[in-house]
Amino acid sequence: MALEENTLEDRLIKISSRESNKNLMVSPDKIYIFPVPKTTFQFLENIWQSFTNKMVSLVDFNDDPIFNFSIFEVIDQDEMKIVATATHFKLKEIAERRKIPGIEEYIKKSRPIHLADPRNESARFIRKAIIDFNKGLRPEVTFVNLKEEEIHPEKKVLLSETMNHAIGIPLFVNENPIGILWGITKDPIAEEQIRPLTLQLYSLFDVIEFVVAKEMESGNDHYIAQKNIEKADTVSNSRNLFYTTTKDQKEPVTSIIFKSHQYNIEYRMDASFIIPTTDGYAVSLKSFTPEKLNNTGKNLLLIPGFFCRRSVMDKLAKELALKYGYRVFLMDMRGRSRQTMPKHGKKEGWTVDNYIQDDFPEVLRWIRWHYPSERTVVVGHSMGGMIPRFYVSSYEKIKELKEEFNLPQPEEYIAGIVSITSPNYISLKSNFIGLDTLKRGFSMLPHKMISDMILSMASFSMQATIQTIDLKKFFKLILNLHSSLRSFSYNIGTKVLTIKDFVGYKEITPPEWYFLMEDVFCEESVSVIMQFFQSQISNEQSFWSNDGRINYTENFLNNFTMPIYSVVGTVDKIVPEESLTELKDLNSENKVTTYYEQGHLGIIFHGETVRKICQGMDEWIQGLK
Repeated sequence: MALEENTLEDRLIKISSRESNKNLMVSPDKIYIFPVPKTTFQFLENIWQSFTNKMVSLVDFNDDPIFNFSIFEVIDQDEMKIVATATHFKLKEIAERRKIPGIEEYIKKSRPIHLADPRNESARFIRKAIIDFNKGLRPEVTFVNLKEEEIHPEKKVLLSETMNHAIGIPLFVNENPIGILWGITKDPIAEEQIRPLTLQLYSLFDVIEFVVAKEMESGNDHYIAQKNIEKADTVSNSRNLFYTTTKDQKEPVTSIIFKSHQYNIEYRMDASFIIPTTDGYAVSLKSFTPEKLNNTGKNLLLIPGFFCRRSVMDKLAKELALKYGYRVFLMDMRGRSRQTMPKHGKKEGWTVDNYIQDDFPEVLRWIRWHYPSERTVVVGHSMGGMIPRFYVSSYEKIKELKEEFNLPQPEEYIAGIVSITSPNYISLKSNFIGLDTLKRGFSMLPHKMISDMILSMASFSMQATIQTIDLKKFFKLILNLHSSLRSFSYNIGTKVLTIKDFVGYKEITPPEWYFLMEDVFCEESVSVIMQFFQSQISNEQSFWSNDGRINYTENFLNNFTMPIYSVVGTVDKIVPEESLTELKDLNSENKVTTYYEQGHLGIIFHGETVRKICQGMDEWIQGLK
């Protein structure tokens, strides 16, 4: 039985923000800085580049980059030295695995500075941080005018003309300081940006401390630590972390309660719900639930596209959940992680039909089971928009062919569909003359020859013997095919679609490019590639099932009557505007088409565009039954 006189304060492990008697408090310059333990230092060596990569990726609430440059100074025995650095415009080159001599030379040029050197301002900030940390406080964020304040000569020689202001925060792991992380700018931080930036740096401080300690304890997984730091949400601060149970899976779900600085509300993220589908495969869901739901009675299901993991839609998801009050689910289809793969996969992998006919209906069932009184609005980008549209319009045919008569009935489960740059068929907009001739050239090649070309780009890195292709190999394949088929035309030009066209490169910043290449893009099944390729080289302007028994495009244009909100990118080369003219002819009574001057992926990355899309979606959803 608990004693009544026990108070909450008695139960505190560390008393936060309590000042000791000032006459007894030690002076900061007397604080001894211990060396970073050897095992911690060895682990940090593998991940400290992620600290600076994340720092230069930070943006303000208007999506403008904050820092031009970042460095990390580590405590190395009795010295501090610069060991990692990044620039805003070099992240793209890092993602493309290019060597960057400028950054390497910068690190070589920097020299260690002894901790006892009275001019070592970084050591001075760390000593103050140790006192604060012992009070239960995060370290203070430090603002330094590099042109006006006294800087150590060894650092002074490293400054360029655009390095005028530095903002730093000391980092801790297992309650011990490890160094200090700096962001550097040309212009001073505006007064109104100081508090939002400080909150972001506090969030980054928490993330680095938690992730490094956790991964060191659980198995020293450098890659997981690096990715978790680089993709951390710094515009929110985690309040609580739990591992929760759900009645339909064995593995626990990670449930984190956040406070959003940007939207000033609390929300919960749950990841990952694993939903078995067919042949040993599964799909994975994560969700964002705001502290107060709106009164629409609608859940949102977001489905990413070709080659993409669900995190590509995080901007849309958070805007819809935190600003408009929806419970939002994000779907990773089969093959996107080991959790979604069978122990012994089929060699041929999976097709788009598996996405449409197996994975999607299972997710509809799962959401309905957990939220029986609510219907779902499905939001799909690119191929993710094809999946619900083709399921709905080919429902009767799918049910007949699968002989499965309890498939989720579309009108019962789905309130409407939002389709963002989603094709009715595959019609890549090429930059070169003679595309029709090239298509005829493909038609003259044996199907096996095309298959062999694609399989030559396959890898087997996912699990068992499943054949997959990554995005870079796919676009190299297109270039190689263009060269090999040049003899079919005398007037074929030299430019074809590239990965930049896929991204919508003009609207993607270098840090976003890095994020896409390092984390969002995944491998795709060879069978999916083949299905898309056959649609592209066909002159029928139709997308067929892999077995040729369902013309999805024809069914969509003839049978679709559900409410649909279509978003078109006017400079999209993957799904060109002219290939979507049939949208106006759909039989749906509640159809809206909106247009944005964006590329294929830029349309869901460009902050202002995302906000406008979400505003339009919310207004449309409010009018649904």
